[in-house]
Amino acid sequence: MNSTERVEFGQVSGNKEKIVITSKEDIEGRLCQCLKNHELPDYLLYMGTGGAKNWLKLDGAKTFPVARQLKILMEKNLDSIVRFIPTGMSLVSVGVGNGEKERIFLEALVKKNLAENPSSEKVSIRYYPVDINSEFVDIALEKVDNLPVEKKGIVGFIEDMATLKENWRLPILFCVLGNTFCNYEPEFILQLVHENLEQGDLFFFDANLLPTEGTEAQSVRRSVLGTYASRENALFNMYPLLQYGMAPEDFDFELLLAHVNSRIGGVYRTKKSLYILKDTELKIGTETIGLREGDIIRMGFTYKYTYDQITAFLEICGFEILKAFLSENRANVIILAKKRI
Repeated sequence: MNSTERVEFGQVSGNKEKIVITSKEDIEGRLCQCLKNHELPDYLLYMGTGGAKNWLKLDGAKTFPVARQLKILMEKNLDSIVRFIPTGMSLVSVGVGNGEKERIFLEALVKKNLAENPSSEKVSIRYYPVDINSEFVDIALEKVDNLPVEKKGIVGFIEDMATLKENWRLPILFCVLGNTFCNYEPEFILQLVHENLEQGDLFFFDANLLPTEGTEAQSVRRSVLGTYASRENALFNMYPLLQYGMAPEDFDFELLLAHVNSRIGGVYRTKKSLYILKDTELKIGTETIGLREGDIIRMGFTYKYTYDQITAFLEICGFEILKAFLSENRANVIILAKKRI
């Protein structure tokens, strides 16, 4: 895809630089099965043209600065971060979104590689943007059109990492950015990454942390809920039901902050639910899903860790931290780690 072939939302791309492991039909099938079980995992919020548009709108909202703050932290520490990245590593980014942060990162890596090999006109970097939304993959690929990197987009889930890794060249810098790490059970995602990283690979991720300025539980709840219970975030979470025909008055969105047990002690985690207020039917692909008044749809979650809690999970799951970059107010962190030998 050259610079004149811009990908617009809703446009079908004939992108030969993309491998589709998970199709639109696969995603709709998962949505049907989840709704039958009265579940709506967060990854389904990003599906299709509408999901992509809604995420970009939420990402730009003043009331939801999470991903923007993490991007600013990366930009501020970019020169220090790239010093720890060996020349010639492939960059794999899961949940790439529109690829803006990866573009910034790749520019710095290209500059570093050229500086270390001034006699070489070729930069040995391969880039693999991964997302369940095919349109995001197209856009992420387009964003690096004018960079001297080889690229291959992949449409698929992080849970399919064993299959995904068949498509990239080692060693890799495995990135999970935009606070995506906090949307998984901590030991699940860390064990998954640990099992699939090879010797010489690195793990790079970020997290929006639990507020520490006010230590009382009530203060913590106000701070977190003030962000995650915003109108913009509520609409983003309602999108799949609205897309398939429900009206906003047909259900209520509820978000709570719970204190849950874990192997490292108590941690905070959001709890989201959709309460169905009237009988309705959703037509999804070839299936019809019936929802009844009083049904409760359980949704995804976001963990809110302290920095020390994240380091404790990394230790338990066999990782060694190479470098951590904390914001001045300790509200955000970027971590570069590797498997402990």
